[in-house]
Amino acid sequence: MQRGVPIQPKDSRGYFMLPQAPEDAGYYVYGNLHHVPGTGHLAQYAHPNLLTLIFQIEREWQAICDRKFGIGNISIDGGKAYDKHRSHKKGIEMDCRPVRKDKLTGPAARVSHKDDPVYDQEATICLIRLFVEHPWIKIVFFNDEKVQEALGARVKTLKGHNDHFHAELWGNFA
Repeated sequence: MQRGVPIQPKDSRGYFMLPQAPEDAGYYVYGNLHHVPGTGHLAQYAHPNLLTLIFQIEREWQAICDRKFGIGNISIDGGKAYDKHRSHKKGIEMDCRPVRKDKLTGPAARVSHKDDPVYDQEATICLIRLFVEHPWIKIVFFNDEKVQEALGARVKTLKGHNDHFHAELWGNFA
């Protein structure tokens, strides 16, 4: 019998929810579930290996940049399908926002690579490079062709990925 408040919420698979507001973290969280404001945390259950990767990348990111990067959808409790996601069921996929030139974070910090004056392409390349150079990352989807040219074949185009990139671990984790 469990007593008290759990340290970190766990889903039915035993996956942990991404910590939502850790002090001095290199990331912030955003998003919502079923278009309901304030519910993004319900779609942020991650396989332990994805959490490890997130924590490694956010520390590396903090060493090179003083801005935070945004983490959105991962998976919901039990890995059920939700909203428009065909993936995001195994807890090994995550969505992240491109980097902004300003330091805006949170729900209002959405930015697109298409003609958005606050989009920082150079910093976004640096951030995505941290993902694609990690051996656990299988693929990244992001529609900025210059990012794809700079980072190679593991960054590909996928409809709907102008204002966020999707990073996915190799499937042998789950």
